[in-house]
Amino acid sequence: MSEPAALTASQSSSSTQASGAKDLGHRVAQGTAWVLLGFGLSQVGRLVGNILLAALLFQEAFALMAIVAAIMQGLVMFSDIGLGPNIVQNKRGDERDFLDTAWTLQVLRGLVLAAVATALAWPVAAFYAQNDPAAWNLRWLIPLVAIGTLVDAFQSTKLKTAARHVNLSRVTFIELAAQLGGMVVMLLTAWVTRSVLAMALGAIVSALLHCVLSHLMLPGAGNRFCWDRSAVRDIVHFGKWVFLSTVISFFALQIDKLVFARLFPLDQVGVYAIAASLAIMTPMLMGRLQMAIAFPLYARMLDRHEPLSRIVARSKPPMLLAGAYLVTAVIVCAQSFVDLAYDHRYADAGTYIVILSIGAWFAIIDGIYGAAFLASGRAHWVAAVNGTKVASFCILLAPAIAWGGLVGAVWAAALSDLIKLVLAMYLARRIQLLDVWPELRYTLVIAMTVCFILVLPAQIGILQHLHPAWRLLAQALLATAVFGWPLAKMAGEWLQQVRPPAEETQTRSHAYEQSPSAGL
Repeated sequence: MSEPAALTASQSSSSTQASGAKDLGHRVAQGTAWVLLGFGLSQVGRLVGNILLAALLFQEAFALMAIVAAIMQGLVMFSDIGLGPNIVQNKRGDERDFLDTAWTLQVLRGLVLAAVATALAWPVAAFYAQNDPAAWNLRWLIPLVAIGTLVDAFQSTKLKTAARHVNLSRVTFIELAAQLGGMVVMLLTAWVTRSVLAMALGAIVSALLHCVLSHLMLPGAGNRFCWDRSAVRDIVHFGKWVFLSTVISFFALQIDKLVFARLFPLDQVGVYAIAASLAIMTPMLMGRLQMAIAFPLYARMLDRHEPLSRIVARSKPPMLLAGAYLVTAVIVCAQSFVDLAYDHRYADAGTYIVILSIGAWFAIIDGIYGAAFLASGRAHWVAAVNGTKVASFCILLAPAIAWGGLVGAVWAAALSDLIKLVLAMYLARRIQLLDVWPELRYTLVIAMTVCFILVLPAQIGILQHLHPAWRLLAQALLATAVFGWPLAKMAGEWLQQVRPPAEETQTRSHAYEQSPSAGL
């Protein structure tokens, strides 16, 4: 090849890489927008449904469904071979045979899960009934909810393909539509029956809608039964560490509810379950961003041989800023919100939310490193970190209960997240990812803001005598004021990325003008 031709080829390659990087950045920014929109609407709906259900049902219903959710999630995670991460991370993730083999494995897994859940229903009910006779309802609740798990196993792999390419607009619509349909059925059934049956039926309808819409609304070929041995080998090879990680993650996420339901009365555990469902919103959102945006982004950029340390350093500050603001807002507003939205039976939920939100901050920081570990093929590190949380919770639980009862047990759950973070930071340091100053800076900002909004006014008697609605508004505005300027700056930079690049717009416009059908 002549020198001018080689130079032209090199320039063309560089131009293609730059264009690809801009396109990926644009899709990441749009994907972030859809995740935020979807999560926001989803949590508003979930919150409204939660408040209405609390008025219609008894406290024990929330404890029963917390047990059912923990059992079902445990079975799902115990059988997880990383089908979603496999499709996102594997170079064959767009091949038809690979996708259909993954779907076949998914269906087989769903059949096994439904059968195992049904078999476990009676022993689980008998175990918890020793603490509270209301737990006998688990005999029919678990098999009923297992139907939804079976239906969900037939969802299309097109959902995971969309996640691979960070095309999340239709995925967000599907999730919101499924949630809305399930919530309508749940509330209508609760109003008619005043039974925990409403929550189970809502879950089934939501799973059914999610499955049907995943096949109908997303582009791409439909799934069929297929068995490609090389695809199975790739999935199992990557999935063995994902399996171990998710098994341990189950205990990290659900051990508190399973243990508390055996040690404390179900009405108290029901109040804790409501608090946990509210406190988990912040780490859930950040985890969603980390897995739906950061993980695919890390994987695609690693494919382009970019250093992982540079990728993480660039994405960590906005994650920490958003997480710090949300954690602060939840802590300072928790008790006022509970006083406003729930009756006196649920008053202790405010205390639980504050404690759990402290643990949530540690979990957010850990999640940033966890996405990097997973994208770089270190799923065994994620397993080790989650295992540390489970072990530390078990060690702390007995002395914590002796010290403070259920409140002490909640503190054990929060502190186990801190111990888990210490190991994550140690592992991050081994691959040159650790920079503790951003984490320390935002931790200090959270502590100072909480003292300014909660502790100081309590000492001098400000805000305490206001109606909960006015108190909630004042606390939310103060928290937003502290983070307002950096959040506005971050939002401005993000909005610039959401808009298509100018050259892309010009190219589309020129193509349109040159098209023979432009005037049609």
